[in-house]
Amino acid sequence: MRITIINVGYGDAILFQGAEGFTALLDGGSALDSEFAGDPYRIRAAEYLKREAVTELDAVFISHIHEDHVCGLEAVFDQCGVKQLYVPYPVEPFLRGCALQPAPDAFRSVPLYTNALNAYRRLLLRAEKSGTPITVVKPGDTLSLSQDLTAQVLAPKPGTVEAYMTLVEEAYASASHAAAVTERLAKLDAASNQTSMLLRFETEKTVFLSAADCCPREWNEVPSFLLENVNVLKLPHHGQIDSISEQFMRNMPLAYVITTSGSDRRYNSANPQVYQRLQQWRAVHPPKFLFSDERSYPPYFSRPDGFQAIALEINSGVITPKFIKNN
Repeated sequence: MRITIINVGYGDAILFQGAEGFTALLDGGSALDSEFAGDPYRIRAAEYLKREAVTELDAVFISHIHEDHVCGLEAVFDQCGVKQLYVPYPVEPFLRGCALQPAPDAFRSVPLYTNALNAYRRLLLRAEKSGTPITVVKPGDTLSLSQDLTAQVLAPKPGTVEAYMTLVEEAYASASHAAAVTERLAKLDAASNQTSMLLRFETEKTVFLSAADCCPREWNEVPSFLLENVNVLKLPHHGQIDSISEQFMRNMPLAYVITTSGSDRRYNSANPQVYQRLQQWRAVHPPKFLFSDERSYPPYFSRPDGFQAIALEINSGVITPKFIKNN
């Protein structure tokens, strides 16, 4: 199994490639030109897949609705066939909805969220039109994705999704009223991280926990035994201070911790306190830290040559990271 964290800057795009040609993609990063302009190492998810000659995806997961997770998927769908789409929300309210527009004076994050919401709806419409099955997942679901890969859904909590969907329907109902729809969109933006999928992937002897933006405060209903043998962790929320919890992470036998923040460390992501604490909690066998968009982060990481992706090659439980450069 090969798990590749694509350098999409601030955002998530994770490619799984397994036996017999199996491929899956978890999120697609951003579609903003500003995220990639002038940076020789960041690469759009669709461009990376094209370079890797991936033309068909057995599965696509959309963790939640935010620009840095959803919007890059439209270009992926343009060039790749998708056999199965997994989402955390009921589908029909989005299909019945419409394109939304916030008021011109909305806070900056609200138009970005709205872009993601509109893109998410377009992706669902495209999947429905093409006959791509859409599966709404919930905690407790186990997905047999391939011969050597299973995924267990640990979050979001059903009640959190229900509250979020109430806001979604209110937003669509108030589409023609700028102030009302902007108020709902702002609330949805603030709540969206809590609706992120928390996915536990297992292959051979490796357990890879991908948290999107689902922070540990949302993990209290997850059975503890499902978190105790995680040896690769994709930190939630781009390594911001709310991405860790001693309760859950002290006992994880972590070999690698991956952070998908931008190298500018905006929003106080890749917070140094996060890595200090993880090292303290795992003092005997500290994990190795990998950053998808860093060249130097002393004392935790150094890769001065730069790279466009980190591939974790997993063979009989042995994990070997490889840094993928421009062709």
